[in-house]
Amino acid sequence: MTYIVLFYTNSSAIKFAKFIQRFNYPGELIPLPRKLTSSCGMGVKFRFTQDLAGIISDEIEKIYAVEGNQYQLVYSAKD
Repeated sequence: MTYIVLFYTNSSAIKFAKFIQRFNYPGELIPLPRKLTSSCGMGVKFRFTQDLAGIISDEIEKIYAVEGNQYQLVYSAKD
C-alpha cells in the first residue's frame, strides 16, 4: 500500500524520510497535494506493507492511504 505521511514540521518530514530509507522502504519527500493540508506543507510518500502502528511517532500529524487519485485518512494524531 502507498501512504502519504503529513508532519507538523519540515524537520520531522526530513527525519522520517531518512528513517524509511534506512529500512529500505521505497519512498520520497514530496510537496503535499492540494487535497491534503499540513502544518509544514511537506510530506513523505512511501510504500509500506506492515502494521502502521510500528512507525507512528509524536511528529506525525496524519497518514493517508493513496489509491489512484484518492486519499483515505487512516491515522490522525489526537489534538
